[in-house]
Amino acid sequence: MRTNLKLNTEQIELKFKEERPIQVVRFISQNNKFEINPEAKDFISNLQGNIGFVVVCGRYRTGKSYLLNKLLEAQGDGFKVDAATDSCTQGIWMYTKPLQTQNIQIYFLDTEGSESVERSQTHDSKIFALAILMSSIFIFNSQGCIDEQSISQLQLTTTLAKSIQVQEAHQNDQVGNEGLLGYFTPKFIWILRDFVLELEDKNKRKISPKEYLENALHDDSAYVRTNENNKKIRKSLLQFFKDRDCFTMIRPISDEDQLRQLNKLPIQQLRKEFQQQLIQLRETIIKSCQPKQLNGVNLNGRMFCEMIENYINVLNRGGVPNISTAWEHIVENECQFGFDQAKLLYEQQLKQNFGNDEPKSFEEIFQCLKKIRDDSFEKFHSIAGIREKNNFFEVYRQRLQDLMNEKENLALKLNDDMNSTKNEELIQNLSKEVKENINTGSYTADDINIFLRDFNTFLENYDRQACGTQKANALIHFLQQFHPTMVKQLVQSIKSKYDKSNNVEYERGQFQKKEQQYMEDIKLLEDTVKSREDQLKRLETEKAKLETEKNKISKDLTDLKNENSKLMNKNKDLDDLHNQLKQKDEEIKQLKTVLDQLNAKKKKKGCCG
Repeated sequence: MRTNLKLNTEQIELKFKEERPIQVVRFISQNNKFEINPEAKDFISNLQGNIGFVVVCGRYRTGKSYLLNKLLEAQGDGFKVDAATDSCTQGIWMYTKPLQTQNIQIYFLDTEGSESVERSQTHDSKIFALAILMSSIFIFNSQGCIDEQSISQLQLTTTLAKSIQVQEAHQNDQVGNEGLLGYFTPKFIWILRDFVLELEDKNKRKISPKEYLENALHDDSAYVRTNENNKKIRKSLLQFFKDRDCFTMIRPISDEDQLRQLNKLPIQQLRKEFQQQLIQLRETIIKSCQPKQLNGVNLNGRMFCEMIENYINVLNRGGVPNISTAWEHIVENECQFGFDQAKLLYEQQLKQNFGNDEPKSFEEIFQCLKKIRDDSFEKFHSIAGIREKNNFFEVYRQRLQDLMNEKENLALKLNDDMNSTKNEELIQNLSKEVKENINTGSYTADDINIFLRDFNTFLENYDRQACGTQKANALIHFLQQFHPTMVKQLVQSIKSKYDKSNNVEYERGQFQKKEQQYMEDIKLLEDTVKSREDQLKRLETEKAKLETEKNKISKDLTDLKNENSKLMNKNKDLDDLHNQLKQKDEEIKQLKTVLDQLNAKKKKKGCCG
């Protein structure tokens, strides 16, 4: 679903060491499609921590790029600015140096101006929708005061509900989408450039720029009421942008002749009031800019790029960007990336710990695999651990679990194979002395116990030094293969010695007794080995039975607790019923007493009457 992002961080940092603007979204006129610039994708995908995006929109040739350069205090070339009448900025651009605070990195984006003769309204609406979807703060830049003409420049706000969907189309109607969209839109700041008016209300009372904006949006004068289009724009601004602010800025310089060279003038030569307004605007942006979020989750650079790509792909297909669908793509992309990184870490650590020819004991390999597994799951959770509306987390986690199980089985088999080889070498080395003593005839019928002692020493040393789950099988294989030969060689060696003695018949009888005793001892030894194997198997079987019994008892205990709870509830109900019956009996007695009294009075009255 996604390409594997293996970014060389050092190369990217070196590439963008010098601050400069880079194009994020570009329009390919040959096929009439948008695309994200790979260079910008590499840069943004590598951003870590909290990141916010301030996007500036407005009509072309209104000084958007100039304002951004001054806000950024750009030391490089900055965003392109010239005095021509055509649009400078094409697509959406971003400056690589952010405004940095302790809690957030704030990046500024410049968009191509709207209402350019080179572009259609459909093109403008797509750029406008992308700007809204990408921004933490959306700045609309215009010149002069807020009047009906400037209000009309925000015509694109009336198309937002058609340009952006919050959920799938079948999940909500147009009215429902309009109601939801306001929860996903950024903070709105309207900057009024070259502003010369006094900020007063109808009663000549001094007001703030924010109050000026609110008064303009809530204007219900007769002229406004007759302008249906601007009424819709005002309604859209109020409905879609809950957090609104306004800034007024005077013209940077008074000298008209210097306007053409404005971008080349140092900030010290600009009007003091303009410099102060710049500082106030920058401080407001820093204080109010929040990390870019979707569904309440802060987006990292990689997630931000996935979101943009999803919106662009939808626009190129002629569709409408859908926030819910984009979120699905983001969380799946994060789960896939988390899986890839966890897999890479797992395989690297597995190679480091199992890449040599030195086998491990069962305890060592268990601890080692547990640590590798824990580290890999931690890596996966740190990347893919978005739980909000994430249907992919458990799928990719299970995929990682299955991968680990497969790799661990291979690692265990490899370790067992290495242990088996080592155990075979160990058997050969430990049994060497016994074999040599047999071959040289060092054991005699009189000191057969010495052979038994040496053989038991061999078994004990092997049990202590051998490793792996197959160490018993290696010993059994050796005994099955070499033990009969060793016994035969021992018997022949002793028989050869005694055949040379003068008392052959007597010695032969003694030897037969010793041989019989030895064979019984060997049989006893083999029975002991087999008994130990059987005992191990019985213990495993018993352990499994005990585990099953434990689970059954635990279940029975839970059932008994539940049954006991039910009985207690029933007893309580019986007690309540008993108390109610007693109460009814009391009421009946009281009624009976009253009835008796009434009958007595009636009889008395009858007698007297």
